[in-house]
Amino acid sequence: MTGSGALPRLLAVFLALAAALQAVGLAAAQAAASPVITSPAEGDILKGQVAVNGLTDLPNFASAELAFAYDPDPTGTWFTIQTTNLPVAGGLIATWDTTAVTDGDYMLRLRVSFLDASSQDALVKVKVRNYTVVPTATPAVTPTATVVLQIPTAIVIAASPTATVQPTAVIPTPTSLPPNPARVTTGEIFSGFWKGALVVGLLVLLFGALVRLRR
Repeated sequence: MTGSGALPRLLAVFLALAAALQAVGLAAAQAAASPVITSPAEGDILKGQVAVNGLTDLPNFASAELAFAYDPDPTGTWFTIQTTNLPVAGGLIATWDTTAVTDGDYMLRLRVSFLDASSQDALVKVKVRNYTVVPTATPAVTPTATVVLQIPTAIVIAASPTATVQPTAVIPTPTSLPPNPARVTTGEIFSGFWKGALVVGLLVLLFGALVRLRR
């Protein structure tokens, strides 16, 4: 009877130990694995319809939720994109329509809830730029050192002939002067001489005649 009573007790202890080991194993597996967002990556610039891929197929899986929040967000408000009860072993989790939100910086959160009411999160920070021009990075140009060997050479500087401008003599054109009214010609001189001689002769004759008359 003693042997038959000890067997159930040993079986009960064995079952309890197995359940404890299973619980510890599940907890360890759950602690070792965590949800992962494989894309988009940290710091990615998103626009339009964005496929969010990741891993939620973890031990003791219960459900998964994909949500977003503003970055930073002091209120801690999260907006659900999609929830599911099916685990994903590395693939599409949900499609996020970024045109429904304003351009800005956001956080994506993938939360996996387990059967024991615990949960684990995976966070990725991204940028939404649907209506903002994204500046293009200009690649930096690395200056390269150039070694120049200078060989001294005789430098002959030839004076280039320059055209000499010869001064041109400017001869003024004489301007005709108006006739001088006081100018006396040779003919006028002779004419005046003879007129004077004639007057003198007449005066001499007249004087001689007067002298004779007085006698």
